[in-house]
Amino acid sequence: MTGFLLGALLICALALALVLPPLWRDARRTALALALALPLGAAGVYGLLGTPDALDPKNVEAPTTLEDAIAQLERRLEDEPGSVEGWVLLGRSRMAQQNWPQARDAFARAQALLPDEPDLMVEYADAMMRAAPDGRFPPEAVAMLEKVVAGQPNHQRGLFYLGAQRLQAEKPAEAADYWGRLLPLLDARTAEALRPQLAMAREQAGLPPLEETPAAATGPTLQVTVALAPALAAQLDAADTLFVFARTPDGAGLPVAVKRLAAKDFPITIGLSDADGLMPAQKLSMQAQVRLMARISKSGDAAAAAGDLEAEAQVIAVRDGAQATLIIDRVHP
Repeated sequence: MTGFLLGALLICALALALVLPPLWRDARRTALALALALPLGAAGVYGLLGTPDALDPKNVEAPTTLEDAIAQLERRLEDEPGSVEGWVLLGRSRMAQQNWPQARDAFARAQALLPDEPDLMVEYADAMMRAAPDGRFPPEAVAMLEKVVAGQPNHQRGLFYLGAQRLQAEKPAEAADYWGRLLPLLDARTAEALRPQLAMAREQAGLPPLEETPAAATGPTLQVTVALAPALAAQLDAADTLFVFARTPDGAGLPVAVKRLAAKDFPITIGLSDADGLMPAQKLSMQAQVRLMARISKSGDAAAAAGDLEAEAQVIAVRDGAQATLIIDRVHP
């Protein structure tokens, strides 16, 4: 199994290596879409198949190639056509092979079974665009993306693809709006990849140039360790988002610093500084003390919601190298 997984990952890596360079030259927004969004779904096939069915001679031998694994998955889906997970894994595997029409059809089956799941709608829309002869998002894909972003305004892939679609449709101002909303949600490396596309959209729309990336902060940096209580580990989902905030001691107003991370690999230690601020007039370095907070958001939104996981706040003095540990040990009511 390990050999297959490594082989599948290698196949996907080679596909990206071959596909991205020419796309980056000739269609940068499509290349960026691949870099941001192409799932390495082939490895997930094994997660569905598990131990082959000993009663089925076709499944006695473990697959040795990607096509063998996909064939087993397709046979399993003939017996279990109601498996959303199976159709999603098949769609991702076909995406890894760049078999766009079959990927689209697999995601269509999954989406029919689970019609309102945002991430699935985005993956289906992506597959529809890639399978389209003209390389454009068909109207039904656009409608899905708009529905996702209407329900989850900070859905990163939804915002990215809507921006790409609006640029395709020669609506650069709308593309700039979607990508401008996306930019502050991204990690530094991905944001740098998006900035040239956003700058191009703004230029085409006749908007002012994109502001330069702010210089790194020189003020104090707080070292904050966030741990997850073992009793809540089972409630952590792969799509959850971790927010770490520094607020004024009374908790009023916007945070003076905030970081947004994937909720995984606990315990995690991060630095909070002026570089993580939201407003130049209210910096971390201007505070004598701050209230530190940590929350695992189920929706991806920074605002607290029922079911989110959170830590008890701590007030600490602001000085370079100050340390604090926040333990996420309760569920937000």
